[in-house]
Amino acid sequence: MAEHAGAPGDAALHRKLVWLTFFRLISVTVLLGGTVVVSWKSGEAEQAFTPPLYGLVIGTYLAALASAWWLRLGRPLRPLALTQIAFDVATATAVVAFTGWTESVFVFMFSLGIVNGSILLYRRGAVTALGLALVAYLGPELLRAPRLSAVPWPLLFVHAGAFAATAALASYLAEQLRQTGERLAEREGDLAAITALHESIVQSVTSGLLTLDGSGRVTFLNRAAEQMLALGRTAVLGQPAERWFGALRGDVARGEADLVTPAGETLRLGYSTFPLVGREGAALGTAVIFQDLTQLRIMEERLDRSERLADLGQLSAGLAHELRNPLASMMGSVELLRSAGLRDDDRRLLDIVLREGGRLGQLVTEFLAFARPGTLRREPVDLAVLVAQTLEAFSNDPAAAGVTLERALSPAPVRGDPDQLRQVLWNLLINAAQALAAPGRAGGTIRVGCGPVRDGGADLTVADDGPGIDPADRARLFTPFFTTKPAGTGLGLATVHRIVDAHGGALSVDSAPGQGARFTVHLPAPGAAEPE
Repeated sequence: MAEHAGAPGDAALHRKLVWLTFFRLISVTVLLGGTVVVSWKSGEAEQAFTPPLYGLVIGTYLAALASAWWLRLGRPLRPLALTQIAFDVATATAVVAFTGWTESVFVFMFSLGIVNGSILLYRRGAVTALGLALVAYLGPELLRAPRLSAVPWPLLFVHAGAFAATAALASYLAEQLRQTGERLAEREGDLAAITALHESIVQSVTSGLLTLDGSGRVTFLNRAAEQMLALGRTAVLGQPAERWFGALRGDVARGEADLVTPAGETLRLGYSTFPLVGREGAALGTAVIFQDLTQLRIMEERLDRSERLADLGQLSAGLAHELRNPLASMMGSVELLRSAGLRDDDRRLLDIVLREGGRLGQLVTEFLAFARPGTLRREPVDLAVLVAQTLEAFSNDPAAAGVTLERALSPAPVRGDPDQLRQVLWNLLINAAQALAAPGRAGGTIRVGCGPVRDGGADLTVADDGPGIDPADRARLFTPFFTTKPAGTGLGLATVHRIVDAHGGALSVDSAPGQGARFTVHLPAPGAAEPE
């Protein structure tokens, strides 16, 4: 609706019209009102020019109201500017006419009108105001003189020269101001473009970027950092960095740290810090660039674990093979000795040898099963059905005595080896039951769940409310032969990890001392690429 809102030049003209209208009100009130007051006090209030001055003041206020109404409606601005220039010249003419014409002390008001014209329309406004002033001031004086010799040429020449000089100077200054304003607007546009480009570049960086001032308060956080840390920029700007980013040490040029997000997620961040320095070498603060290395470190840990398992598997296969035959001969010989006529003490000792030999044979069998797994037989499997069947069998096992089983099963189609997946679940259930059977405990609850996840795969979870896992044992939890149980072989969880890894899945554990443990097996979507 408003024309002045369309272009920068119109917006500037609108501002000038508003200020000049206000200035005109003030100047007319002070100059003319002051004259009336002086005249009244001097006893000259009955002079003929006093009533017209009152009318002129009222007319000026009415013109100001009309201009305000015009600006309010958003009408074209240039006609209003020309009208105001003409009104300024007319006002000066009226004041000069009322106060003695060439003898008036208000002749300078023509110069004010010319200056106002140059402010509004630059050189064009100054020339227009000059032309109107010369016609309005010189014309009546020339017309009313009875003859040319009676015209006060020197005074008129001085006044006309003053008008022309004012117009020349005002138009020059106005043009310089216009050009300076245009150059400034152009520079501001360039600065805005550069600022927008800089902002776009910084926001497009996939690494997190954080800047701090000299007192350690956050001054900037880019979009990648907001998404990575689940932080809103408005929540951290101006806040002490220690509150949110205390793990990132400013005195370390490059390092890694674990940072806990407001959502409670722990991220492994790799970061670099460097000082921000101004043009003159003044320290402005510190910048920190960081990346989320959490998944990378998890992958490295899995790869390292898989390599260790492969090496240990080969060693175990060779060792188990070499032990099996001598062990079988020893067990056969002991059986023959036991069948001979022996005293009770001797028979009891042989029973111990047979029992421990059988245990050793079972251990060798587990070694071989771990080291030389059967061929993976992939077929469509509904994880919920497989889990339900396995839980039914486990509930009748002596290991489940005193254990409460809770289940939350949703259909979850996967492709895998049903027998090996049952072994995964069985080993996890046995592991949980053994944790609940720790000394000083009287049973507990095992919660088993399965269901589809966002990536099209499925998750299988086995959680217990047992004593939990010591943080120092977490790193070795899936390492073969590592166990915290007196009678454990240390192969159960290692076998689980090997089977899950063969299926292209992932195995994770979430536990804290005294808060139980939760094992999660993630299996890929049925159509995912199978690992070689």
